[in-house]
Amino acid sequence: MLSRVFLLYLESLLITTLLVGSFLGLWIGLRALRRVDKTIKNRQAHLYDMLLIAVMTIPILSFAMMGILLVLKA
Repeated sequence: MLSRVFLLYLESLLITTLLVGSFLGLWIGLRALRRVDKTIKNRQAHLYDMLLIAVMTIPILSFAMMGILLVLKA
């Protein structure tokens, strides 16, 4: 039972990481295409902010995704 929950958490962690990573990659790419940041320091600061947001939100969204997967697999 514990290994099943752990595998479910790992699956949700992978899904959430891919979703957040693709969303942030798209956001950073669109921002680069529009040339919002003029200097390298501004681009680097924005990149660090996005990485920090990803690191903070992935575990939280992973538990939410685990709940959804648990309901769908039940």
